[in-house]
Amino acid sequence: MHTLAASIIFWGGLVAASAQASGGASSGTCEVRLSDARSGGELMRLSLPAQDPQIQIAFEHSVLGTTVIDRYRFTPAPVLVEEEFEGEGYGLPSTAGPGERLETHGTRKRLVLWRSVDPLVVRALHEQRMRVLLPQAELLLSSLGASVVLFEAEHCALQAR
Repeated sequence: MHTLAASIIFWGGLVAASAQASGGASSGTCEVRLSDARSGGELMRLSLPAQDPQIQIAFEHSVLGTTVIDRYRFTPAPVLVEEEFEGEGYGLPSTAGPGERLETHGTRKRLVLWRSVDPLVVRALHEQRMRVLLPQAELLLSSLGASVVLFEAEHCALQAR
């Protein structure tokens, strides 16, 4: 098991994460466990702020080539709370559903919603640059060595909507 340390290094267009082994026992801090969805093997852990446990997963839209950013909050189950994108059609939302809000900011749009996505499983597609956006860098999911990544929160407090 690895916990992502403070240093993230860009290296030849890929992200190399400086990781430190943590002991077999869990630290009790809010974190997201990334594992190979097929084998169950742990790939890494990302620490999250306990008061607002969330991550952003970004990718390049396969048809439009624009960046889509999905923001997930852990309650502790994963909930999609925002999708930011540019363009229309090809699987992108064009209207807000009940309880949702679609906003326009320049050429980008943002859908604000509350949709359970449990389990949160992501194909680590290199062509679409599937990645986790971190405060100082990006973690390319294809660099983890698994084709399908499962995200699970541990020790995160239940957050009300």
